[in-house]
Amino acid sequence: MAGNDSVKDIIYIYGDKHNHCYITSGINFREFIQGLPFPIQNILLLKHDVQWADYNLNSSFNYVEKEYISQLLNEDVEKNLDFCWVDFEELLDLDELEPREISELLYLAHKKEPISKPFLPRLNNSFAYINMNGGQYKKVYYKRMNDFLFMLCNSITNKLNTFNKKGINFFSRPKNLTPLHINLMLKLLPLMEDGIIIDLTERLENRKTIEIPIYRVNYYAEIDEVIANVDEHREKTNQFALLIYSKKDNEWSLTEV
Repeated sequence: MAGNDSVKDIIYIYGDKHNHCYITSGINFREFIQGLPFPIQNILLLKHDVQWADYNLNSSFNYVEKEYISQLLNEDVEKNLDFCWVDFEELLDLDELEPREISELLYLAHKKEPISKPFLPRLNNSFAYINMNGGQYKKVYYKRMNDFLFMLCNSITNKLNTFNKKGINFFSRPKNLTPLHINLMLKLLPLMEDGIIIDLTERLENRKTIEIPIYRVNYYAEIDEVIANVDEHREKTNQFALLIYSKKDNEWSLTEV
């Protein structure tokens, strides 16, 4: 089983395109929020242990307003293995939630799946975010598929930029990579229904390029088992593609191998 330091840089993705539901490991709460294509509004906490969050009397849920989300990012919120939330637009809407809607949110947090759909018109939420299996991975429902793809592209690019900053000396100024383009991730989308592994730990870098191997989990395997033994699955799964970054052109490409 991979240690924590390596697992966070090996991204496993398993998706259900029909329900706009994607499971990921290797992308934490902070990376998720910072990878979104737009600032998130407010967060309604369905399961959590945040001590300072505000309380809504009507719903009996705690919430975090937009201006305090940066404070939330500085906490280890995922130490609560049942961390679960949805976003919402207006504070006044919490006071208008009806018993049926509150019941649907409670069911989502308890069963880790919606009764019908995870998006409540009254809240106008774009996400339903659920920690799974002791926090080993996240299950997120997306109202818009592009939000998932942008988040994934930005998270990968941000991780690589972090690696670059750690690898330079004090007098060097790191150059951020051009963000990975959504069109490349669209090509991988159909394969995510079987599961893919994007392995940043095995990236090859020289003066001209950065190459990141991608593996397809093209045989039946339980999600929990894959994530618990991601190194083993990577070794017995065929590499099928490379994400390649050209330092000269500042461009990404996807090449089958």
